[in-house]
Amino acid sequence: MGGDRRRRSRSRSRSRSDSGRRRKDRRGSRRSPTPEKKKVSKVVEKRKAAIADDSSNEESGSPAAAPPPAKRSGDAASMSLEAKVALLEIEIATLKTENAELKRRLVEALSTKSSSSSSAAAAAAERGGSKKIGQPPARSSSPDEPPPKKNDEPPMDPRRARLAAAAADGGGRRRAREEAAPPKKQEEEEPEDDMKPNAVMLCNSAMEAYNEPVPNNIPNEKRLPLVKEKLDRFMDTFGEKVQILDLKSGGPIVRDRKTFGMRYSCVFRESGAKLKGTVHKRFYFDGRGKTPTFCLDFEAHDSLVTAMAGTPPDGKLGVRPPRSENLVVLYEETGGKLTRMWLKPDTDKLGLDPTAGEELLKRTDTYKAFEEKIKELRGGSLGEIIFNNYHQIPSVG
Repeated sequence: MGGDRRRRSRSRSRSRSDSGRRRKDRRGSRRSPTPEKKKVSKVVEKRKAAIADDSSNEESGSPAAAPPPAKRSGDAASMSLEAKVALLEIEIATLKTENAELKRRLVEALSTKSSSSSSAAAAAAERGGSKKIGQPPARSSSPDEPPPKKNDEPPMDPRRARLAAAAADGGGRRRAREEAAPPKKQEEEEPEDDMKPNAVMLCNSAMEAYNEPVPNNIPNEKRLPLVKEKLDRFMDTFGEKVQILDLKSGGPIVRDRKTFGMRYSCVFRESGAKLKGTVHKRFYFDGRGKTPTFCLDFEAHDSLVTAMAGTPPDGKLGVRPPRSENLVVLYEETGGKLTRMWLKPDTDKLGLDPTAGEELLKRTDTYKAFEEKIKELRGGSLGEIIFNNYHQIPSVG
């Protein structure tokens, strides 16, 4: 019994000593660095030394030496996964350290620049307070006066300096052009449209189309297309809202463009080749820009055929026999088209009288009624007036 107890106690003591040795071995293995970790620690020390050298060189003003190129391709291939992870962690920590150092340098540079700018602005304000605006700063003639101090702020990046100078120069030139430019006139804001056709041009074109002969002795298959072509050329001189109005009552004779086209389709179709319109005398009232122009024409119409009174204007329910009419017509031009016409019968045959000139016509009630209408449309102004008596102008051909 006693021998067994001794053997058991010896075996327990051996197992305890073995376990103690194993724990010591584990601790020693944890504390003793592996070759990979030794290499990583060397890299970290080199990085820290390089950062410290850069900061010291920048403070002293001497250029920093370029670090030797890293040779880690072979080392990285021979490292274990644990060592590579540790190396990456160390590189991240190194980058953080470098970023912190760069941030510190940037903050110092910005604070130095802002302080120098504020001091320069304060000095300029003090100098400008005692001198008059627009006068150059007076220079001292004393030779003992020390030269002005140079600005200690760090030099600006050349590219930024060029951009800033270009922006300042462009803004100055733009302001100078704006100040030197004369004020815009009302005519420049609303340009005059003098290239549009006036009332004289439009009335002449309309009368030329009106007098184009359409023969009566041809089949309708050929005649009606000619009538349509003539009507299209005639309608091209009139606006979309053309009207014919009675001067005395102001009521519409023709209300819209559709009715206008139906009326003259009947006139051109039924009157035939003998239809003729003649302008014997004309007053032209000129206008500038968007101001309407007017023609007051003393006209004679021969072989005129229109629809029966009280029937549709296209003449399908009957037409009147050919007749001659003497009319005084006021044409209004707006936007390069004839838009309205005011009619009054020429009961006194003023247009047919070759001796009735400008002065005589202006004294008549007919002219005065049309003159009042133009003043009403133009706000009291007649503008420039040009008169032509075509009886006194020899015709050619």
